[in-house]
Amino acid sequence: MPVRVFLYVLLGLTLFTLLRYGIFLLSNALAGRLGLIREEAGGLGSAVARGVVTAMAADVVALPSILFLALPERPASPTGTPVLMVHGLYHNRTAWLVFARRLRRVGFGNLHTFGYNSFTKDFDQALAGLKKRLDALLAASPDGKVILIGHSLGGLLCRCAAGDPRFRDRVAALVALGSPHGGSELAWLGGNRMARGLIPGRTIPEAVAEAPDPDCPRLAVYTVADDYVIPLDLLRTGRPGWDERICAPMGHVWMLYSPEVADMVTDFLRPLRQVE
Repeated sequence: MPVRVFLYVLLGLTLFTLLRYGIFLLSNALAGRLGLIREEAGGLGSAVARGVVTAMAADVVALPSILFLALPERPASPTGTPVLMVHGLYHNRTAWLVFARRLRRVGFGNLHTFGYNSFTKDFDQALAGLKKRLDALLAASPDGKVILIGHSLGGLLCRCAAGDPRFRDRVAALVALGSPHGGSELAWLGGNRMARGLIPGRTIPEAVAEAPDPDCPRLAVYTVADDYVIPLDLLRTGRPGWDERICAPMGHVWMLYSPEVADMVTDFLRPLRQVE
């Protein structure tokens, strides 16, 4: 029975992945972006194939990772600039298990995660929780700063929190990975308020558009094969002062596990590293 359930789950995830890439092709075709994707990826078929494979690989990694929720979070180092990592829609703190290991290897040990309920709560509630967590982190060092890293929706939460007057001068760096800065047309399939808030022109993209940027280094990394943020243009911040980098074609969730993406982030943050 467990094997049969596993196979059914695997089949369901495969079909959903193929559905997303079907929508990806249609949406980017209507937006006139297939030529750009083909040029950036060295071929449209190659981009989609790599996206499908890495999207399915991410599912294989992410599902067993849920078991780690039963374990306490690894204690953060008491020294060095604190790094607060925020997961995306329908995910949890285990999203950062692999990414955090790579940050530790280059000297970032003061690592923290912020988790929120994206199933039954809304964006404003998640943002209020993130601000409360920032207050707690920064209270220990009145003159200190924090590095914010967010994946997907987590990047939008980080942007809005960093734009709050209380925190604009307390953010050392802001990193958004695969974030739907302009929303996503896939959100029309969303099953709850948080997901539907990501529809272009709805509440979450509007909140992000209204949030000012902090005066700090800002990095946005995205892939032209993203299967959750559709079409391609919605992955751009649309703001000056951001360092926007395109990584290799890969699925949206695989960005959390990609060595290339981790290297982009650690290279960007390296000047802020404090020897511990």
